[in-house]
Amino acid sequence: MEGTRAIGYVYVAKGAKADLAEQAAAIRRCCHARGLRLQAVVHDVAHPESGHHRPSLIRALEQVAGGHVDALVVARLRDLAFNAADVRPLQRWFDEEHRSLIALDVPELDQHIARMRGGGMTLQAIADALNAEGVPTLRGGATWRPSSVQRATGYRRPGSRGSGIELPHTGRAGA
Repeated sequence: MEGTRAIGYVYVAKGAKADLAEQAAAIRRCCHARGLRLQAVVHDVAHPESGHHRPSLIRALEQVAGGHVDALVVARLRDLAFNAADVRPLQRWFDEEHRSLIALDVPELDQHIARMRGGGMTLQAIADALNAEGVPTLRGGATWRPSSVQRATGYRRPGSRGSGIELPHTGRAGA
């Protein structure tokens, strides 16, 4: 994800400036940790009189749709939809064009995977369980694979350094 451009989005209650600052800081930390180039953090404030109107979210999604940014980073998945039924179509929209949705509040994902792995589950079994639970992938996708479970745990395959054994030269050309 190195060099991926991102936009952050926060939805807060009226008068919750501390909550806005805290969530924006969490988004910045996430982007920094993942090597994302954060373009901006935008926000909407909930007003009882305005209903569910969220113009900053619409602009952020337009930035993603237009290819101006590659990822949308949110502190809470619930900030994107007012009910769980609306989350799945949104995830599909992100998957269609390999867009990325990153939600910081995926419930204790590291610990959840560690518990399953500690219980002897294979990477495929963990991926199947996460898919059955409807947990979005780290990139906001809908389908976990064993490789995405490995990535979620921070595992990186070691670089190729050869076998570490230097074979002797025979000294005979063409032999």
